[in-house]
Amino acid sequence: MFVQTASKFETDISVRKAGGETEVDAKSSIAVLSLGVGPDEEIVITADGNDGEQAVERLVELVRNDFDLDS
Repeated sequence: MFVQTASKFETDISVRKAGGETEVDAKSSIAVLSLGVGPDEEIVITADGNDGEQAVERLVELVRNDFDLDS
């Protein structure tokens, strides 16, 4: 769900574990899975582009709502 949502935006979006150095493409399932983020771990989402602010807001909302798109 995270990758599908990120892919809807034109901007480049990256994600990393909070406190971690490895940043990956949020539009790549394999890259995101490679982070090994657990249920109680925090992530940092960054975006660079025209719709970057919208992208980050939507992804943060998605994560905060436990990936419930209807929330």
